[in-house]
This record gives sequence, C-alpha cells and structure tokens, in this order.
Amino acid sequence: MKRLLGTDAFSTIFLVSNDTIRLRPECFVMVGGPKDGVFLEGLDVTSKEFNEWVGEQRAATPDTARLPASPIGADETAGAWRNGAVKAEVLRERLLPVVAVIPFAGVDGQGLGSHFGDAVAQDITRSLSRSPFIAVISHLSSRNERLRSAQLSELKDLLNADYVIYGQVRLGDDRFRLDVDFVDAATGRLCWTEDFTGKVKHFFEGSDEVVHTVADAITRAVLSEAIGPLTTMRLPDIETHRLLSAGITLMHRQAPSSFKQARECLEEVVGRAPRHSLPRAWLAKWYVQHIKQGWSTNETADIAVAKDTAARALDCNPSCPFSLAVNGFVRHHTASFDRAFAFHEEALAHDPNNSLAWLLTGVLHTFIGEGEQAVLHTQRARKLSPMDPYQYFYDSMAAGAAAVNGDFENALELADLSLQANRRYPSTLRVRTYSLAMLGREREAEACAADLMRADPGFSIAKYRASHPAATYDTGRQWGEVLHGAGVPLNA
Repeated sequence: MKRLLGTDAFSTIFLVSNDTIRLRPECFVMVGGPKDGVFLEGLDVTSKEFNEWVGEQRAATPDTARLPASPIGADETAGAWRNGAVKAEVLRERLLPVVAVIPFAGVDGQGLGSHFGDAVAQDITRSLSRSPFIAVISHLSSRNERLRSAQLSELKDLLNADYVIYGQVRLGDDRFRLDVDFVDAATGRLCWTEDFTGKVKHFFEGSDEVVHTVADAITRAVLSEAIGPLTTMRLPDIETHRLLSAGITLMHRQAPSSFKQARECLEEVVGRAPRHSLPRAWLAKWYVQHIKQGWSTNETADIAVAKDTAARALDCNPSCPFSLAVNGFVRHHTASFDRAFAFHEEALAHDPNNSLAWLLTGVLHTFIGEGEQAVLHTQRARKLSPMDPYQYFYDSMAAGAAAVNGDFENALELADLSLQANRRYPSTLRVRTYSLAMLGREREAEACAADLMRADPGFSIAKYRASHPAATYDTGRQWGEVLHGAGVPLNA
C-alpha cells in the first residue's frame, strides 16, 4: 500500500506502529449506510472467519447495519446514517499536529550510543502515541536512513510532520544524557532545547522517568506553540491544527479573556470541519467548563448549547470515544446520571484506556456518595494520563473522590497539587474547604472558603443547591452544610 500511495500520502493517511496500522482519525470521517452499496464489496480476504463476519454484517437490517451496537446516541444519529446525510470528507488540513521523533545520534564513537538513542526515540514515540492532543509518526518511518543525512528543511516534506524532535545521547558508565531539540518543521525554528539524564539500567527496566518527562515536555510545547500565531495572525489564516491546539490550551487557562478566545478558536475549527467529531466535542466541553469555572451567567443556556453541540459531534462519528465521554459529561449537569454512565461505558467499550471516560465515571460515583468506586475510577484515570497538560482537572476530581471516601488528608494533597496549576478552580477550592472542615481545621477552612468566594464571587449555598449535580443526593446536602459552616453565604 505504501508503494502504491507513495511515502507522503501514506504517512498522511495512516498511523503505523510496530504492531498496528490505523487510519489517522483527523483525516477521515467514516461514512455511508446500507443504501450506499454492499458492505466491503470487492475486498478479497481469504479468511473463513472474516467472510462469515462480512456476511453477517451484510445480512443485518438497514436500521442496524453499520451503526454502533449500543443505543447510545442512536436516536440522534441513526436517521442521518439511513438518509445518507453523512458524507465522505477529507480535510485539506489535519486537525492534530504531527510530531516525528528522529533517533538520537550517539556520540560515544562506538555505535552503542546510536543503538541506545534509537531505543529511546522508540519509547518516546510510543509514549507520545497515547496523547489525545497530537499525532505521531511511527518509529519505523522516523528511523529511515534517508532522514539521518537530510537537512532540517527537508524533514517536513520527507515526514509530512509539523514538529521534529532530534538530538544526541551521551553514555557514561551506567548513566545517559539526552540532548533534545524541538523544532518547528515549517520554519526550522528551534522552539526549545533541553537536557535530560537517567540511568541506563532503569531505562531498560522500564522504571526510568526520562521517557515520560520528555514526552510530557513535547506535548506541552506543541500546545504552547499553537498560541503564538494568535497574536500576529487572523484566525482564518492560521493552520487548523494550530487553532484546535490553541483552543484546547486557552480553555484551560485561568484568565476569562483566554477562555473566551478559546471558544473563538474552536468555533473557527468547527466551521472548517463541520463533519468532524473532535472539534465539536471540544466546543461542547468548553461550555461545560464555562460553568465549572464559575464564569457562566446563564447555566441553563450553556448546558443547552453543550448538549446540542455534543450530540452533533456524535452525528459526525457515533463511535468517537472522546465525543461519547463529553456527551456523558454534559449529562452530569442535566441530572441524567444513568444516561451519563451509559455514555462513559460506551466510550470505554471503544477505548478501554480513555482517561476522560474513567475520570468522569469516577466523578459520577463521587456525586452519589460511592467513595470507594469514585477513588478506583479517578485513580485509574490519573494513571492513564501522566502526560495530560491539564492534570489539575484530574487531580481536582480525584481530590473530590478521596473526600467522599473519607480520606481527607489525601484529598488535601490532591487539591493542593491541583491548585499549583490552577489556583482559582472553584471545584478544587470547594473540596479543599470541605476537607479542612472535616478535619476540624476550622480557621484554614474559613480562609479557603474566602479564596473560593474570591474565585467565584457569585457562588452561594443556594446556587450550589440549585445547580450542582450532587445537590439532591446526601453527598451534596452534607457538602452544602459544611461549606456554609466554613463561611460560604446562603445567598449571593
């Protein structure tokens, strides 16, 4: 297939690892329905089991063929599929930035360093492949011999990548030093350079943190680099993948002006890619975050827009795990917990390692007072998202789970960790206030409640009881009483 399509086209369309070949989700929308033709017609595969499965799919009724097995979203999407409303679309520009990690050159003069540098690059590539914010060129493509002698200006065309990571590795005794350069492939600009050190033994044991640290730094750099063009260029002139990354980055910053600009970026991407699920799902999440951040002036309207936008995301791709998780997230705020649980379960059925779905399932258990399950799910989410640039959100939700489970000391540790990254996040401040009060540290609880009111001046117990998803449960009633005792007013 690579010979048929050519290297550039193949790299644009497919993601290749050591054991899998996948279509790049940002390049295509799965389309069509039974009326558009025979399912997989013309595909000649000499496998009895495969052909039996194809026969079962072709024999399925029109209303169920090629639709998700779960009823999740079926009422919103089935009509579009049956009527042929969903059409094929290939984006002129990709939605996710593409990163290539070139094997690190050894400088030991014996060849051992180059072999080790290749192994490190492979592990960094694997780690990056788990990030939902970027697409990464396979290690097999990135270690092509042509790339080792190529000029930096040639790498973008050879790899079809937006960013290139390369450098050197130095071995000494049982330690290594990795010199990493992060370069914008289009301009050749060196965005950052940094050194990392570790132990060779730990690397091969899988216990060295250098790989995850480098991958985390790369992910953060990609998202940070997307902000730059916003200061000098009009939105219509900025590449699509930069706009989406900028929108994701800005919606997690503390300034209301940045949050507002995030919506503008996401809306621009939705306009460019109206039949792609991912931008709409992020936009729906923006509206939920608008409420959770305490900036919404009309929560009912925001939730209505979030629900509609999330449903449209599933219209585009009914099996997108992120869109399914976001649809569940919206239902947190409509008191539809059964529906929310179902959406999260469906997301995990499609992607068992979807950290957001694990996290939000834990949040639901927190709301209804099932502390043990809440901790189990939120901790699983944190383990699955060690590189998430917005770890504060995971830490905040895990803090709430620990508090409901009665582990107030751990809740404080997680809340403090979250506040280091976002010191004004109301949810974290509520957890911290509640935990301090439950530990009998009244003065500290009162001081934290004052911080909460500064971060969210319109907050009150009445507002909490009227709008918080847990308000009608014993958990919410108890939290309201404790927060009031710490100094949160009954009415704004």
